[in-house]
Amino acid sequence: MSLSQKIAAALDARPDNGALPCNLTVEDEPNRLTLGLTASGPVGMAFDRLDFATHRRSEWSSEDLKAWADRLASRVTYLMEPLVVLEHDKIGGEVELRSQVPTSRGDRRTYFEVRLHHQGTVKLSRVAVDEASRQRHPTTCQMTREVLERLADDLVESVG
Repeated sequence: MSLSQKIAAALDARPDNGALPCNLTVEDEPNRLTLGLTASGPVGMAFDRLDFATHRRSEWSSEDLKAWADRLASRVTYLMEPLVVLEHDKIGGEVELRSQVPTSRGDRRTYFEVRLHHQGTVKLSRVAVDEASRQRHPTTCQMTREVLERLADDLVESVG
């Protein structure tokens, strides 16, 4: 069973009145995906973070990490906003991707933020910026189950 099938099964296995928020973790060696689930229904869910880890390698070089980020940005084109590589920290061993164009609603902009780390981890979250105060704060990601399953598959495929 693939990681995407396991996440679908784990969501299906949750009782309708299951306690939220909760962490939902699935593994398909060498990969693990964890959602910080805040809402769940038959069509979609909301989460405050998605963590993906692969143990295919113990350490990623700066060049390999950047190539992974490029593959991920080219594969994940179906979110609300396309992702682009924003920053490559060669010394810290991190690459940051963000939404190319944030979504604006009133005086608030929201965007995806994805961080890849040299130990083979990916953290996806959604950030809101209040235009008046210029304050950033985390907000929930909302996805259909099908988009989440596709994202799980694309995370695995992007590892290379």
